[in-house]
Amino acid sequence: MKILTVFLVFILSVCLLARQIRVTYFGENFNPASVTVTIGKDDDVLRKLFEKLATPPSGLKTLVPQNILNAYFFVETALILDLKSSGVRTFDFDQERYFLHQVLFNIFDNFKTLTRVYIIIDGKRTEVMSKYVDIRYSFPREIWSNWPVEIVERE
Repeated sequence: MKILTVFLVFILSVCLLARQIRVTYFGENFNPASVTVTIGKDDDVLRKLFEKLATPPSGLKTLVPQNILNAYFFVETALILDLKSSGVRTFDFDQERYFLHQVLFNIFDNFKTLTRVYIIIDGKRTEVMSKYVDIRYSFPREIWSNWPVEIVERE
């Protein structure tokens, strides 16, 4: 009985001091592969999400570089992400597209009350993220909360 009580107290304290987020990486053929991660109750959830996205488990892939997040701002039901240009400047079209999809999918999956995400680069509004993807407007949940990424074969 004493062991059971100690075990229950341990489990209860872990539950009260931690929360879980779901992090989705790319698996084989760029299919989604989700992993549930436990983080501390006082952790910065968005920064922790970016940190986990940048360090995938063995066998999974990511396009999120280390330390790409400069800052972020929640404004009512929107999120403004300030990304470092150094993290995206070398992306080709597919990398830029998959990066964006991976980030947006994970944000909408873990922050259910958000309706839109805006992206700025190095603290400034720009027309494109790196060279290809238009970021002048917001990215709405309705489009980016599913996994519609399709592999396009190029000749």
